[in-house]
Amino acid sequence: MKTRTTLDFIPTDTLFCRDQRPLSAGSGYGHGANWPLPTILHSAVRTALLREVGTLPSTQKAGYNRAGKAHGSFGSELFNWLNIHGPFPVKGDAVYFPRPLDLVPSKNDAADTVAKLLQVISQTGTSNLPAPLTHVVANCETPSKDKLEDWINRECFEKYLKGEDGFPLKKLELWDTEHRIGVALDDETETAKDGQLYAAEHLRLRPDVRLRFSCSQPPTHKNGNATENGILPEQLKGEMIQLGGEARFGQVQAGGELVLPSIEITGTCVKWVLLTPAIFKHGWLPGWIGEKGEILLKTVVKDDRAKFRRNRREGTGNHDAGIEEIKATLVAACIGKAQVIGGWDLLGDEKNGTPKATQLAVPSGSVYYFKAASETDAGNLAKALQGRCRSDFFGEKGLGLGVCGIWKESGKGQ
Repeated sequence: MKTRTTLDFIPTDTLFCRDQRPLSAGSGYGHGANWPLPTILHSAVRTALLREVGTLPSTQKAGYNRAGKAHGSFGSELFNWLNIHGPFPVKGDAVYFPRPLDLVPSKNDAADTVAKLLQVISQTGTSNLPAPLTHVVANCETPSKDKLEDWINRECFEKYLKGEDGFPLKKLELWDTEHRIGVALDDETETAKDGQLYAAEHLRLRPDVRLRFSCSQPPTHKNGNATENGILPEQLKGEMIQLGGEARFGQVQAGGELVLPSIEITGTCVKWVLLTPAIFKHGWLPGWIGEKGEILLKTVVKDDRAKFRRNRREGTGNHDAGIEEIKATLVAACIGKAQVIGGWDLLGDEKNGTPKATQLAVPSGSVYYFKAASETDAGNLAKALQGRCRSDFFGEKGLGLGVCGIWKESGKGQ
C-alpha cells in the first residue's frame, strides 16, 4: 500500500492568500499574491474530506486529553492523520522547490549569473554569534545587484545538496500578480457600502503551472475511525475545493511524481534545508536542539515506532529498546527574514469567526549546518530529518519539511 498520494491543484481563477497585515475597506491593501502555505492547503483538503462524509463541523467542541492534560479545542477528530507535503509549483513535468538561502549570485568566465555557495567558516576568536553557533556563514563573492530565481528544479537542488555550485538558474515565469479593486459589503443587507473600497493583490498561475502536493494515508497499526467511511485523499480527484480567501476554488486532479531532492550522505557534515516554513519553540532554533547545540532526536526502526509509542502510552514494556542517540551538533545557520503565519478560524464565532494566533516562522530555504561524531551518526541524523516535517508546531500540517545535504568547512576565521 502506498504511504502517500500525489495530487495536483489547478485553480479556476486567481488565488488570494494574504499575509497578516490588516485589511479594511477605505484604508487597507490586501497583500494576497503569496504562495499558499501548507497550513492553508491542509485545511482545504481536510475540509473537503469532512464534507465528503457529511461531518463538517459548525462549532468548536471541547478539547481532548493527552497525558492527562487538556489540549485546546477542535471541530472534529476525523482525518487527524492527514499530513501534507507541499504545495510546490509544477511547470510541464518539472517540480520546483524553494531556493536555499545559502546560494548567492556570482559571475562565471562567460559573465553569466550563476549560483554560488556561501562559505562556512569556523570562528576561533570571540564573536556575537548566538549560542550554540560556532561557525559563520559568509558571502565571499563580489557584491552584485543580480538576483537568483526563488525556485529551482530537483536536478539543480540535488547538485546543491552534493556541495556543487556554479550552475545557472534559468529564469522562471510561474505566476503573475494581479491588482484588483473591491467594494465592502454590508452583512445585514448584502449590498455595497458607500465609499468603502479596497485594493487587493491576487496570484494568477501561468496556464501550464499547477500546485503539486502529497497526502499521507491513514495509519495501519490501529483501527481507523468508522465515521470516515474509508474516504481517502485520492477520492478527491475531480472535485472542486476552496483554497485561501475570497472564495477561490480549483480542481483536484491526479498528480505525477513528487520526489523530494535526496542524495547519499557521506562524511560527518550535514546540512538541513527547509522546503516549507517552520515554527520552532525557540524562535529560529528548533526545540529538538539542546542548549549546547546537541541533537535531542533519536533513531528508531520505522517498523517498531508504533509499538514503542503504544508501550509508552500504555506504560508497558521497554519503550526505549532499539532507540539510539544521534551524536551531532548544530554549528551554523543561514536564516531568512521571519515569516508571519496566522489565519482565521471560521468556527471561533457563530457570525464572523475569530483570528488565529499570529506566529513567526523560519522561512523556506533556510539552512542549518550540523557536525556529527561519525559517518554513522551523520547518516542517522539525515534519516531523522530527510523528508520529515520537523517543525515544533503544525508539523502535521506540513510545516518544517526539509531535506539533507553535505557541506564543507572553508577555513578558520579570526
